[in-house]
Amino acid sequence: MEPIPNSGAPASLDDSIDPWIARARPAFLYVMYALLLWSVPMGLIAGVQPQVAAAIITGMRAYLNALPEPLYALFGTGYLGYTAARAWGKAKGVER
Repeated sequence: MEPIPNSGAPASLDDSIDPWIARARPAFLYVMYALLLWSVPMGLIAGVQPQVAAAIITGMRAYLNALPEPLYALFGTGYLGYTAARAWGKAKGVER
């Protein structure tokens, strides 16, 4: 097994036996980046075939509307809590 590059997490997390601990923390950010980057090809599709883009948007809207509201609240709370904890840790000098 390859060593995990230092992720900036406390040593107890980076040195963990479970390699997924160091990877799980930023995973939700990758989902958000993917959603934002998806807007570029969607813009191109909409410029060439507006009906196809409208169908994709309708499908994505139906999927996102099917997710329960508490799940959005949980994600938002986790995201804000994570960023606040990171900022506080960096200000205190605990994290890099």
